[in-house]
Amino acid sequence: MRKKFVASVLAVAIAGSAGCAQLGINKEQAGTLIGGLAGAAIGATMGKGSGKVAATLIAAGIGGYLGNRIGHMLDEKDQQALALRTQEALSQPVVSTSQPITWSSDHSGATAQITQGKEYTKTQTVAVKRAPKIQAVPSMTLINEPYVSKSSLNVRAAPNLKAEKVGGLPSNTEFTAVGSTGDWVLVGRKGVTVGYVHKDYVQPKALAVAKVAAPAVNLDDMDVAASKETQAFDLDAIQSLPTEQVAAETACRPVTVNLKSASGQAEQQQNTFCKQTNGTWELI
Repeated sequence: MRKKFVASVLAVAIAGSAGCAQLGINKEQAGTLIGGLAGAAIGATMGKGSGKVAATLIAAGIGGYLGNRIGHMLDEKDQQALALRTQEALSQPVVSTSQPITWSSDHSGATAQITQGKEYTKTQTVAVKRAPKIQAVPSMTLINEPYVSKSSLNVRAAPNLKAEKVGGLPSNTEFTAVGSTGDWVLVGRKGVTVGYVHKDYVQPKALAVAKVAAPAVNLDDMDVAASKETQAFDLDAIQSLPTEQVAAETACRPVTVNLKSASGQAEQQQNTFCKQTNGTWELI
């Protein structure tokens, strides 16, 4: 099914490239459309559930970004491959700005170097969904990474030790840390904030995996209605989910792509991406 979907989208993209000439759209402009469609097609084959959606959004965005700037130098297949390579670069921590990630075409001879600049934070307004009992926060620092509980712990309605307990997390439970406010981490389930836990009792999944052999149970996949401790996280039982506009500090990265075609033609492209609440990197 996935292969059929990709083939269908790419077929539309290729057909569109032929029609663009008749509409007076040049190859570089067509590259924006084709790059976005191709990127979405590739993204749809990655991950599952919400991860699949996130991958689609990332690939579609980067596909369009590459198509606009270097569409006149790359064919559709190379646009897809370079878009995915850029996506891979953004999904990894910046280790050294002096070591670019390389890419080379498997058929055209084109090559590229992808260099990420120094990551910085930027404050922007984001939309955050929450369960009705959960107190909104005026500001936070975006995380949107998998975290794991170190032990069984209480989940509270507000970032305060005296706040109402809305539920609990068993030890070694994986969840999405939406963000942090002070010493508290926002617990996310399927994109919705369902409470707060103190930072001392949770840790990033990468650290947990290094310390614990047993795989964590993911909160998104749990039958939360079956336990008194997790019943409050049953989103299907909630009629409405408030959405708040929150000032959030988010990570941004400059990205430079130095491309060289098989004929030796070179072009440099510079843009900046910022991380969003759904975990995607958006071109700004």
